[in-house]
Amino acid sequence: MTVNTIFKKQLGQEYIDAEEDKIIANMLEQMQAQMKRMYKDTKVPRQIHTKMHGCVKAAFIIEPHLPTELKVGIFKEEKTYNAWVRFSNSNSKPGPDKKKDIRGIAIKLMGVPGEKLLNDQHLEATQDFLLMSSETFFSRNLTQFKRTLASSTSFFVTRIILYFLNPLHWNVLKRLLRSFIQCNNPLEIPYWSTQPYQYGDDDKAVKYFLRPSPYNTIINKNTTEDDYLRTNMVQTLVSNEIEYDFCIQFQTNPDTMPIEDPTIAWTSPFYKVATLKIIRQIFNTREKLLFGENLSFNSWHCLPAHRPLGSFNRARKRIYQEMSKYRHKENNMHVFEPKDSPDFLDQHKELILEPNTPTIPLNKVVKRSVEILVNCNQEKAYNFIIGTDDLPLWLKKYSIIDGAKYSNIIEGPYNYNGAKRKLFFEKGDSIIEELLICNFPFNYSYSVSQFTSIFKHLTNAAYGQFWFDTNDNQTRITWEYSITYKNIFSRCIISLLMPLVFKKFLKQSLENAKGIIENMD
Repeated sequence: MTVNTIFKKQLGQEYIDAEEDKIIANMLEQMQAQMKRMYKDTKVPRQIHTKMHGCVKAAFIIEPHLPTELKVGIFKEEKTYNAWVRFSNSNSKPGPDKKKDIRGIAIKLMGVPGEKLLNDQHLEATQDFLLMSSETFFSRNLTQFKRTLASSTSFFVTRIILYFLNPLHWNVLKRLLRSFIQCNNPLEIPYWSTQPYQYGDDDKAVKYFLRPSPYNTIINKNTTEDDYLRTNMVQTLVSNEIEYDFCIQFQTNPDTMPIEDPTIAWTSPFYKVATLKIIRQIFNTREKLLFGENLSFNSWHCLPAHRPLGSFNRARKRIYQEMSKYRHKENNMHVFEPKDSPDFLDQHKELILEPNTPTIPLNKVVKRSVEILVNCNQEKAYNFIIGTDDLPLWLKKYSIIDGAKYSNIIEGPYNYNGAKRKLFFEKGDSIIEELLICNFPFNYSYSVSQFTSIFKHLTNAAYGQFWFDTNDNQTRITWEYSITYKNIFSRCIISLLMPLVFKKFLKQSLENAKGIIENMD
């Protein structure tokens, strides 16, 4: 007599392949071999999510008045955690940001009590969350992923080509290409955990989702340079806070929302459990970039209530630990966890806008921007551009735009919010410039009013912004100019003058400044 037993999957349960340990060991071997080959006799970066755009400070604010069933682990009580947040591209071979890639975000909360799951870090007061810009993964299981990894990490470039020429792998290729995206700023896109996690009880599993607030102000001035994602992040966070909704999505059907197959998107609703608030800050200093490069993240560095689930998370546990140890050993660095402090978010209080600080309008303006690389540090570039005495040397006549003659300080010195100066031009016309935001040595913005030239018939106000970004051993100076218009006629005139004359004036002025700065003692 034959008894037919129908296997029924359970919520929150894992189903482990008997060959899994062997597969993970093989994958680890392939990754280490690739890194040894690619980075022999040089600094060893991460194997995945190699290119970092920035590592920034944030507050992770647990949502008040959560339902009882959502009060689990770090979400158990209303609390705010200080956090480090790392943004990156996933490719092991860093390339230009314009190239499509999977974008990543890693969040490390601090001040989290309780033992964690990683044995060698079980007493650390931190917890990690790892998310990416694709809702689903391209491989169904570790066996499928191992084949892709073996081809992509091979010394022979033709191996990956031959792999995807095989029709059996076309679905993997299709899913892989679909997961690659372009973006103008890492701060403007959503992120998913892709992989599932336990949520308290053994029969409860969730995925995480990070949704950017529609009210965020994002600055995307640069979309051409190889590292423009970092530049746009820097310029956004100098003047703006960025918020995300941190949401969870429950597994409600073990068959249609599987634990072990991350190629299938879950269809259940999202519940907001926290807000991730990235504060205004300057993060592109050499010290902070080095800190972010040396920081390690692991999905298993968490409370047991948030235990990672699924084969890819199980692979992450060993691979991330071993690759982090290898990287830090080769770079002669210690593996460390950052420490929390009461003044963690206070270091950037100088960037907090004063109440009623005037802002540059986004509507009813015509604007253009130019940029230039100068062989000097940020401080030198900033001080020269904002300075008063040298203005006639670089703001020279161009076409119908007159050159600067001299300036008088009305309210000064001209280095703080609200400072004013009157700028006179060679033919006797003048304007009033007032500093709106002044963040030495990273950026400043100003308003322009009381025109006496022909522009008084076209506009009542204009606005300028300067950014000073570190680029290797150079400084990138970006100058944006916005002109308001009085009516549709003035808009047409200004729109015509901006690209034909005014943008060229801005560019020539920066060229003049570059020549002077680079020849200064």
